Formats: sequence, C-alpha cells, structure tokens
Amino acid sequence: MSFDGDLEHLPIVDVIQLLHATGKSGTLTLRSLKGESQLVFHNGYIVSANHVNNSVRIGQILLDMGKISEQELDSALHEQQRAGSHRKPIIQTMIEGGRVQTEAAYQGLEALIEMTIVEILTWTKGTFSLDVNKIFVSDEYRYFPEQLKKEIQLNTQSVLMDALRIYDERKRDGTLTIEAMFGPARNVVSRESDAEISDADLGLDALDDLERVIPQVFTGLSAFEPDSPSRRLQQVLAGVPAEEQQRLLSYLEGVTAAPQAPGDGTGVILVTGDKLVRECVSAVCGPHFLLATDDAAGVDPIIDHSLSKGRVPLLLLDAGEPSSRGSAREGLVALLQQKREKYPELAVVLLTCPGDYQLNVRALQTGISAVLPRSSREERPESFAADTIECTRALDRYLKEARTEPGQGLLQQFKRQFLALAEQREPAEVTFLLLQAISAFFDRVVTLVLVRSELIAERGIGISEAGATSTVKLRIPISEPSLFQQVLAGESYYGNADPLLRATLFDTIGTPASPKVLLLPVKSFGRVIALIYGDFGARAGGAPRAELLEILALHAGLVIDNVLYRKRCAQKAG
Repeated sequence: MSFDGDLEHLPIVDVIQLLHATGKSGTLTLRSLKGESQLVFHNGYIVSANHVNNSVRIGQILLDMGKISEQELDSALHEQQRAGSHRKPIIQTMIEGGRVQTEAAYQGLEALIEMTIVEILTWTKGTFSLDVNKIFVSDEYRYFPEQLKKEIQLNTQSVLMDALRIYDERKRDGTLTIEAMFGPARNVVSRESDAEISDADLGLDALDDLERVIPQVFTGLSAFEPDSPSRRLQQVLAGVPAEEQQRLLSYLEGVTAAPQAPGDGTGVILVTGDKLVRECVSAVCGPHFLLATDDAAGVDPIIDHSLSKGRVPLLLLDAGEPSSRGSAREGLVALLQQKREKYPELAVVLLTCPGDYQLNVRALQTGISAVLPRSSREERPESFAADTIECTRALDRYLKEARTEPGQGLLQQFKRQFLALAEQREPAEVTFLLLQAISAFFDRVVTLVLVRSELIAERGIGISEAGATSTVKLRIPISEPSLFQQVLAGESYYGNADPLLRATLFDTIGTPASPKVLLLPVKSFGRVIALIYGDFGARAGGAPRAELLEILALHAGLVIDNVLYRKRCAQKAG
C-alpha cells in the first residue's frame, strides 16, 4: 500500500493521527529541504524515529539524559564494532550488556521521537510517504528488534501532545534549536583503537598530489533538492519521446506554480496506483489535495478522519489501465456503490480510459458525481503525453467548477460563518461579514443601508473587480411600490429584478448576465435596517441556498441586537 502527500496540505499532526487511527505499520518517510526523517509505525504506534540531524542519536540522548556514562557508550561502541557481521543495534548492545535499563531506553526513545516530530513541525513544506512493505533496520533508530521479544507500544497520542507542547514552548521562548533542546553535541565516534590519528588515516599524506578542482560545496543540498515532477516521473515516462516528455513536464510544473484558490473546507482524496495520475491530480488540486493511496479498501478511515476535521472530501478513484485491473471491474463498481451508500454527501469521481464504455455506464448508474477521462498508454501510446495534458485540463476545470458549487462543504462553511458572526462586536462588522458570506454564492454583492426614505449603498464586493471590496455611491428612493419595499417589509426575495432595481442599481454597477437577484433583509429589534443585494455578475446563473442565507441574515440581526444591548448596558453602568 502507498500513502503519500504534501505536508503543506496535510500537516504532520494529521498524518500521525490518521496512521494511528487506521493502525498502519510501515515506515513514514518525510522529506524537505532540510533533509530526510523517518517515523516507524507498528499497528498505529510509533516505535522508532530517525532525526534529520545526525547528531541526535539514541546514544547521545541517553548520554545527555544521564542514563549512561560516556565510558559506557564508548564500551558499547567498541563491542558493537568487534562483533563484525553479528553486529547488533547500539541500544540492544547496551541493554544486553546491562549498561542501560529497558525503562531508560524507552525514555530515550520517546525523547528522540518527540524531538523528531518537533523538528518536522518546523517544516512549512515537504512530502510524506508511507511504505508498508519496508521497515528500516538501522543502528540510528531501530532500537528494539524482534530478538528482544519486546513489543513497543508508546502512546502515540501522548507522544504527539508532548511534542506539540515542546514545540509551542520552544517557539515562544525562541529556543527551537537542537542545541537548545539537547545542549551542544559531544563528538562521540566509534573507533577501533585509541591510537593517535595520523595524516595517512585522514588521507592527507598525498595532499600535494591531488588534482586541484573546484569543490562541489552544495552537494549536501542537492541530495535534498525539493521534489519536482521531472524527478518523480523520470522512470514513469521512460520510453516517451523527449520532446513530449518536456511538454508534459512543463505543463505540470506550470500548473503547480499557478496560484490556487483558498480552500473552502474541501479536500481531494485520490485512490490510484499510477504515479503520473497522482502527479497530475496533485498539480491541479494544489492546497485541496489531501493525500493519495492505492488501498481502495482502506480509504474509509481516511474519509472519516477528513470529515472529523470539518473537511468534506471529494473522492477521486482511478480505474487504471485495462491490464492493471484484471478482473477487478466488478469490484470497482461495487466499491463505488458502497461509497455512495455509506457517504451520501460525498462527491465521488471516477477516472477511466477511452475504451471503458461499459464501466462508465455502470459507474454512472451507481449515482457517482462524474466520470472523467484519463490518458491510456496501452490504448493510445502515440498520443499519451498530449492526452495526459488534455485530461488534466479537464480535471482542473471540473474541480474548479466543483469548488464553486454550494453543496461542497456547505454545512461546514455555514457553521464557520454562523460562529464568526457571533464573535463580532460592532454592527458594521456584522453586516460586512454577512456580505462576505453571501459573496461566496453571488459574484456581486452590495450592502444597502436604510436611512429615512431611501437606501444608501455602502460597500460592495465584486463590483469593481472580481472578489475586491469597494464603496458604491448610490441612493435609491423607495417611495413607489417595488421589490425594495417588499423586502423592507421583512420578506427575503430571490428572483428576477424589477424595473426600479434595473433602473437604479443596474445603471450604477452594470447589468448582470442573469436576471436573478437576491434581496435579503437585515433586522434589528424587529425593524429592517439594511438590505443585502446579490447577483451572478458575468455568470449565467447558479443555485444558491437562499434559505441558509436567510438564516444567516436572521442570525446577523440577533447579533446586532446583542451588540447594541450590551452598549446600552455599558452606557447606563457608566
């Protein structure tokens, strides 16, 4: 099973909690510009770790904790080296030699895991990848091998909470460094004898004979250069003409570098065993990409974890190449049906090859959201790279459209807006936050404040340019019967604009493509004090949830009442 993603989109805390909740075993490798670290899991428990800083090792930690002496560590290193091919990990050597108690070894291990997590918490960018088929065997961090018959089950949640506490404290105090946490590292090395080291030992006896070349001073950095599509897909694209490869890679890197819309609570979970599909989906999803896995049967805990975080995921299933599916077509249809039944609110999208007509029909019959094309090297090898670009563009367009649909993460979005309104302390802040909430459904929105017998336009969003806030200079008399008078009586309205609205507001801000408009009253102590206007701008229309927006407006009115009541009480008390 593969399990990978970007730390920028799914933080290490969520990754650890997810692996713990799903009881996974394997090595989680984390990479960034700083280097590479590993956390080893066994049935969801962290059993060992490898810090990116080579000076942070279990022997050094036990030494700094006062659990062993420097002589005991040196003795264990000598014994380990003399063992030759029968060499054991250093911690096992110390435990079996009676140099350290098992409980103390646990404490050292827990400290190392905590420090490893604290270090990773400082990474703003990086990747993670779980390999369930690989458990690293290393002197650096494999401390309790099977020979000890010891089951390690450190409390993952406890270790994680301690790491977060340490991180917060060190960040607050400005001591988020290895030296501050462990003190200056001692130069503890493994050596066969105490003999003085000579020039020959260091290879300096023939220094004058060495060829004088410019040293590659950045070789350490090049080993940990950030992942790029060209590096990750080098083997995948083998056999594809170089010119087509370059065109595809340039497209993917351009998509990756493109600005992404801010997340609205939606995340994309990809089920695929194809690295190229993973790369394409990650590129177009940007911050919406949660993770990719090839374990379709084990995706439910990932969905549950996402929902528990308030993120309604979009599940993207890759049918794969025909030869990779074998007889799994029926199983794929059954999987789609199971996901639709268990998660009715979940958007499920299937990626299929050009020849998958029957699969497309049966998949759509399960009620999934969409079937999208994916390129096929088997069916169309001559245009594989070009097909990949076009299919990625189609996916990009679909995902952008899906993000604007009110149904995606609607309840989570509504909840956030509802709670945010209650936190405001000024009437103007309440009406502006309500304006922002409505702008998520309408491209152009304006606040119209009631002053005596006219409506005065205040602030608008999307009037001068998309998403921008600006002032709108307009006064609308309300002496004659109109939609304005109807809404001022307390009824919200969603429908076609009337002549007065077209003659006043449209003349000022421009006529929208759709005649449909929203007029929402904002009340305070039972009286309408303002209206929120909304339209679709250049769009042909949409499907806003007017009833939810009406609830938000009613809630905004109650918040304004509470704000004004508190001010009156404060004035009387003064």
